[in-house]
Amino acid sequence: MKVTNAHKIIITEKFTQSRAFYKKLGFTPVFDGEWYCQLVWSSAPSVQIGLMRPNHDTQPDIFHAATSGEGSVLCLEVEEARHAAAELRDAGFEFAMELRDEPWGQRHFALLDPNGVRIDIASPTGELAPEYAQLFKDIGEGALA
Repeated sequence: MKVTNAHKIIITEKFTQSRAFYKKLGFTPVFDGEWYCQLVWSSAPSVQIGLMRPNHDTQPDIFHAATSGEGSVLCLEVEEARHAAAELRDAGFEFAMELRDEPWGQRHFALLDPNGVRIDIASPTGELAPEYAQLFKDIGEGALA
């Protein structure tokens, strides 16, 4: 199997609110229907998220139930989480977790979308505690999350 992309689809009763939230966050719709919206990050089009209304007649039953949000995390890796936090705070976003540095070399903060999906916005700090340094595998860039 050769995977060419991956993206999360949130099935939501809060379709309109979710679309507005992700657009405010910085995503741009590339398909914007009344029952499905596909959004991409304009400077990194492989970063995508889908929103879909539940129980839509075009979808098989397996895709009917709404997302509960609990236990679901969308991680957005950014160049510097400190700058992203300031930008999103200025835009009026409420944080579910304040900006903090972790001993495994990550700086991050979290938001909640209208469905309760956790959005972890993270960047590497370059400072790794020795007990975590040995756990990382050398697989290239973009493997923070």
